[in-house]
Order: sequence, then C-alpha cells, then structure tokens
Amino acid sequence: MKAKFRNLEIFLYNPFVIFFLSILACLFVLSIERLVGIEWDFHPDANTYITISNRIASSFDIQNFLSGDSFYVMVDMLNSEVWLVITFNVFIYSITNVALMLFFKKNIGLHKKQIWILFLLVIFNPYRTHLSVHVLKDTLIIFSMVYFFTSNKAYSWIFLLLSYSVSLRTAIYLITILNKKNLMILMILMVPVVFFILMQSEGILYSILSAENQVNMTFRDFDKVPNFLEFGLFFGAIIRAIVWPFLYLTGIFFLLSPTIMYLPIAIGSFFLQFWHFKQYGKLALYFQVYLAMSVLAFLVSGFTSFIRYALPLLTILPILIIKKNMLYYEK
Repeated sequence: MKAKFRNLEIFLYNPFVIFFLSILACLFVLSIERLVGIEWDFHPDANTYITISNRIASSFDIQNFLSGDSFYVMVDMLNSEVWLVITFNVFIYSITNVALMLFFKKNIGLHKKQIWILFLLVIFNPYRTHLSVHVLKDTLIIFSMVYFFTSNKAYSWIFLLLSYSVSLRTAIYLITILNKKNLMILMILMVPVVFFILMQSEGILYSILSAENQVNMTFRDFDKVPNFLEFGLFFGAIIRAIVWPFLYLTGIFFLLSPTIMYLPIAIGSFFLQFWHFKQYGKLALYFQVYLAMSVLAFLVSGFTSFIRYALPLLTILPILIIKKNMLYYEK
C-alpha cells in the first residue's frame, strides 16, 4: 500500500502532470459552466475588456500603465477574441499550479503521511479554476504574486511590476511582506488618517471612501452575506474589515448564504484550512494576510467582489505559512 501511495506521489507531483491536470480541470469546469448556462460574459468586467480594449490599447501610455490598465493591452494583443483570452488564462493558471507544486515539494516534501494529497486540493482551488476560464485579469494577478513569492529575489520584482501594471490592488497585497514591526508602524500612522476622515466630512479622502461605501456592491441575488451598510459608512466598513476575512478564510460564509454558486468557493477555503490543520495543528489565520483582506473588506461593500479581490491573498497564503514555519524551525 505504501509503495502504491509513493508511486502516486511521484506521478502527481511531476510538473508536466500538474500542468496537464490543470488544463483538464479548466476544460471540465468550462464544459460544466456552459452546460448550466454560464457564458463568457457572466462577469460584467469580461464584456468591458472585450469591447474597449482596442480603444485603450491604441492610446496606451505610462499613465495607463501606472493606473493598472495593462490587461486591456494584453486582450487587444489577442485580438479581443474570447477563446484566445481564455486559452491564455488557462495556460497562466496551469503554470501557476506548477509553481505552487514545486514550492511545496521543495520546502515540505512528500513524506508526511497524505498531506501532499491535501495540498493538491489547495492547488486546485475551484474558484481559481472558475476565474481562469473567463476573460478576467485575476488569473494573471495570482500568477504574478505566486511567482513573486517563489522566485529568486534577483528578478522577482519583475513579477511584482507585472502585477501592479494589471491591478493597483497589488499595493494592498504587499501588506503581506511587512513584518510585525513595520505593520505596527503602519497602523500607528493610520490612526491620524482615520481621525482626519472622521473629523473632516468634506475632505477628499472622505469623499473617496464615501463614494466606495455608499454604493451597494452586492450585485448577485445569491449573495446574502451581510455588508453592514445599515450601521453607516465607517462602522459598517470596520465591521466588514473584522468579520469578512474570517468568513472567507474559514468558508463559514456559506452558512450565511447557502447557494450552489458559493459552494466551490467555500470548498476551496475548507481544503486550505483542513490542509493547514493537518500540517500544523491550527487554523490558517496569517496576520498579514488577514490585515490585507481587512483593507479590501473596508473598501468593498459586496462580498462577491471581496472574495474575488482577496483570492490572490488566499492563494499565496500557503507560501507565506510554509516560509514562516521554515524560518521558525531554522531559528
């Protein structure tokens, strides 16, 4: 029996096997979604990328680059063809899975009971697979962040630059690289900023946050997770910042909004926690990741949008956890 498991380990953790399994997973999800009526434009952003990418790409400059509009250029380079963009995303998703597998294999190994099976379930997060078969930039962001954290430091900044050129949310994701001392300094500096927002109701920053939070971003009928807008602008955002990351990380949000659309997302969170509990004997609540998720929850008032924006954090979480524990054991 042990020999069979060992052979299975060696087979499944082959980079080429992971790559082709990833492609098969995408094809399977794509087929199921089309059968149940989920088309390529299920996400409104997809139609935006297809329809206006040519216009943005034709006048693309450094300002667009710094504004995180590079994905429009990539879509235009693929002639705004839906099938080409999806093919590109599937390829990016697959090589991202290979990077996750190689990092796990190098730093944890395949010897601890059947932990390696659980980590495969973490790699093949159903929600990540879903996003990869749509015309969305999330797959490229996740690719960039994973390779940033797993690549040689000499050139990892290239992936960071790529991620930033695709999405300004990268600045929030970088909270995860701060140590506790830097985080403490950041939080102390944020106190007068928050005080200023509360006291200056006509301030620019207040206006920006008001615009973000006054709009109810619960766009899907199946989204029943409370956004706490009834508690007001700031208190509602603060409650979300505390509660939503925990709901997402643990998958408990499914109990508040039990819908088939949320089930694959909850399964991804559950597998992550199950792997981490079997590996380390506790829940995966990495402080820096939780804080970055809190910032997203503070700014976004729809849970569906929040889980999509926070997915890169959920993906790099195993990398950060493994690195943290490796450092602990070295000390």
